[in-house]
Amino acid sequence: MDEEKSAAKIIFLVFLLSFFCGCEHKTVLNTLTFSGMGTVLSVIYTGERNEALENAVKQDAEAVEADLSYYRESSFVSILNREAHEKEISVPEHVCRLIEKSLEYGKMSGGAFDITYKSSGVLWENNQNKIPDEKTIEEKQRFVGSDKLSVNCTENKIKFAGLGVKIDLGGIAKGYAIDRAGAIMKKYGVENFIVNYGGDMLFCGNKGGKPWSIGIKNPGKPSEILEKLELGTSGCKGVATSGDYERFFVIEGETFSHIMNPKTGKPVKNARSVTVIGDDATLADVAATAVSVALHEKEAVEKIMEKFRVKIYTLSGEDSVLKKW
Repeated sequence: MDEEKSAAKIIFLVFLLSFFCGCEHKTVLNTLTFSGMGTVLSVIYTGERNEALENAVKQDAEAVEADLSYYRESSFVSILNREAHEKEISVPEHVCRLIEKSLEYGKMSGGAFDITYKSSGVLWENNQNKIPDEKTIEEKQRFVGSDKLSVNCTENKIKFAGLGVKIDLGGIAKGYAIDRAGAIMKKYGVENFIVNYGGDMLFCGNKGGKPWSIGIKNPGKPSEILEKLELGTSGCKGVATSGDYERFFVIEGETFSHIMNPKTGKPVKNARSVTVIGDDATLADVAATAVSVALHEKEAVEKIMEKFRVKIYTLSGEDSVLKKW
C-alpha cells in the first residue's frame, strides 16, 4: 500500500461500456467508489443496490489499511518495525497469518518476493537527493531475508532478528484487501462483480452470461490495446500489474523503478510492465511483484509461473512487444 504515491499503475482497460451488451434484458450495475490505500478503490456489482454491503466493504478496506500500512505510525506493521527487534509483539491473527503467508510466498518465488526488502529499500526513499553507495546498501542487506523474522501464529507473536530489520506488506496487502472485499460480496449474495483497488482487480462471475474482458494497454501509447483477454464466466480471477512506466522516482537525474530487488537492495531495471492472472487477487499481486524482480531470469519466471499457477504477460525495454509466458 504505497500511500506516498498514487497507485497509477493501471495498464488494464476494462471494457465497461460493453458490460452486458447483447443481453436480452438490461442488467442493473451498481458502482461504489471511495479513497483508500493511497489510491482509488471501486466495486462494481449487479442486482439491487445494497448500502449495508457497501458500508461493509468500505469499513473492511479501512481496517486493512489501518492494520497493514507501512506509512501509518499506528499500524501493526509500523509497531513491528519500531519494536519487534526488542521483544515479541502480539498482533491480530489475520496480520500474523498474512506475514506467515508472505514468507511462504517468498520461498515459492525463490526470494524474488520478500517483505523484508524494506530493510535496505528504505535507503532509496530516505535518500532521494543522492544514490546510496554500495557499502551502505551492503550493510543494510544484512537485514534482508525471511530468516530475519520469527513468526508464531499459534500465539500470534512476531519477533525480528535485530535492529535494522523492516518489513513492508505493500506487495501483498492490496491483493489481500481485494480478496477480503470479494468475500464480503459473496457473503451478501452477490456473485457477479469486479473489485478494483488501484488497478489490481478481482473478477467474479460474468457480465450477463458473457466473460469479463480486459485489455493490456501499450504504456507508450495508452490508446493502443496490445492484447484483449477474456476471464471466463464463472468463479473468480485475480488480475494484477506491476510496472515502472508511471510509478518511479528520480535521484541525481536518474530514473528508478519503485519496485525493489530484495536480492540486491536496488530498484529493478527494465520491468516496463508485468500483468499476472491468478486464482485470486493476493496470489496475482505477489506474483506480479516477483516476476518484476525476476523478469530477466527466464528459469526464475517460469518457476514462479509454475508454483503460483498464473498466466504472465510482460513488457520490457522500449519495444512494446508483449511476451506471453
